[in-house]
Amino acid sequence: MKSKFKNIILKTNISLLFVVMISINLQAQKKVKDTLFFTYDSNYITIYPENPNYYYIKDGSGARVGGFYFTEVQKIKNYKTKKREIGLKEFIRSSKFYDENRRLKLRDYELSDYLEDYVIFLVKTEDGKKKYIQVEASFEIE
Repeated sequence: MKSKFKNIILKTNISLLFVVMISINLQAQKKVKDTLFFTYDSNYITIYPENPNYYYIKDGSGARVGGFYFTEVQKIKNYKTKKREIGLKEFIRSSKFYDENRRLKLRDYELSDYLEDYVIFLVKTEDGKKKYIQVEASFEIE
């Protein structure tokens, strides 16, 4: 009788372990939605000398209330793509995260959360050549 009870407990534990492993595996396989290419606009993007790998946008609310910015991942010189570039300012201002009628026009956290699953490139043209800066959406409260 005791051995049957031990077998049932062992089978139950193995089954639970199997379910946990499957759920962890499914979470780890989170799929990237797509790749976005934004035209680098030096009038809209600001870089500060003390943080040269952070790309702040003019519409960001600022770090005191929670600010959106991009963090550089890597620079790529010869990237081949057939996707067209999107104007970053136009993308943000036409999104559901931007409201001209609010005091803080951009909902920074929601934008960061939305873009987190995308692979994002800022496309900068220098001397007639395109340079691709891979970035990640970031959010920070000071």
